[in-house]
Amino acid sequence: MSRTRYQIIFAAVAVLAAAGAVRFVVSSEATTGRNAAQEAEPTGNLGDGELAAPGENGGAAAFVELDQAGNAPSDRPLVVRLAEGSLTGVTVEDPQGQGLAGDLTADGLAWQSSEPPVPHTAYTVRVSAMAPDQQPFDQTLNVTSGPPSAWLKATLTPNDNEVVGIGMPAVVAFNRAVAPADRPAVEQRLAVTTNPPVEGDWRWITPSRLHWRPATYWQPGTEVGVRSDLRNLKVGDAWGADERTISFKIGPARVSTVDVATYQMTSSENGQVVKVMPASMGSNKWPTHHGIHLVLEKSKSVTMDSSTVGIPRNGPGGYYRKVAWATRLTWSGEFIHAAPWSQWAQGKRNVSHGCINVSTANAKWFYDFAQRGDIVEVVNSPKKPKLYDPGTSDWNIPWEQWKAGDTAT
Repeated sequence: MSRTRYQIIFAAVAVLAAAGAVRFVVSSEATTGRNAAQEAEPTGNLGDGELAAPGENGGAAAFVELDQAGNAPSDRPLVVRLAEGSLTGVTVEDPQGQGLAGDLTADGLAWQSSEPPVPHTAYTVRVSAMAPDQQPFDQTLNVTSGPPSAWLKATLTPNDNEVVGIGMPAVVAFNRAVAPADRPAVEQRLAVTTNPPVEGDWRWITPSRLHWRPATYWQPGTEVGVRSDLRNLKVGDAWGADERTISFKIGPARVSTVDVATYQMTSSENGQVVKVMPASMGSNKWPTHHGIHLVLEKSKSVTMDSSTVGIPRNGPGGYYRKVAWATRLTWSGEFIHAAPWSQWAQGKRNVSHGCINVSTANAKWFYDFAQRGDIVEVVNSPKKPKLYDPGTSDWNIPWEQWKAGDTAT
């Protein structure tokens, strides 16, 4: 029997969300004068609700599962199936010749890729099969993968070309959480380069945020480059979206020490003290967090609301007020800011809710002095730092511990 007596029919199978939805089959090629699509009727060992156009004399039919839009879904493996006969080989390649690996099922009726196809990619599917009468045949099908159900996107910090302090980590924040099993693959898509070279490593601070920091504070003048390339990376039910790069430079070594016991803040630049100012830190009820903080951002005016930290505005210790010259140290709400109402206590007592209160003139001075990534170290406070807060997560973890594992769970 000649090979032309068989036709292979590739099915665009619409995978519909509704229960019991019919899956339609589209013929890619016919070798007889008949219109196979017009003669479509159920045949072979297909699933419930599937329709197939039979080949001549009940010839073999092959199927590639597609979505409603006619694309190969990118959130599950690509599947090629036969209604009858047996597959002997399937290859799937993108335009660059990159193959999509997969395996035949034991019964030879199906082939499934090991991973989903990359979104928005054209693939050539080449099928070799054996018809029921043991006649071999080959066919080629061109399919395109659709969009993913979700994208994994990265935001890099600091800003491109920004000058930052000696404590500033390279930060990659994602738009969705990354499971622990996927984190090594994500880290492999991230790179940090420095001039001069320094030792450093990544650590996950939260499930959607990781930092790269050197073993010790940066040296002023160090140039840093950060690259994230998530393209074609499958992470859980999402696909990596794009490639991003930034570069930044380390500025002067500005370090401020806040001593809870002496009620003073001492600021230095490159090892030289430039200013000492009286301050009032958190009271015994609401102490300031101990440890090394980073300057995260600065605002000329911030509205502080005690309800955001669990203290009712109208209850004991509650507040809702606008403060000037605010330099943020943690995302949990610690700032260095102007507090003219507590100037009587500055240098004498700790009366704040955890912030570092200074005079308006001193707050303005520090606002102008500080750069993102500067070190502010709080000493002699009984309250431990929060290791999941970006303001206190980097330098309160010893280097060997930093390299050993993630903070995030």
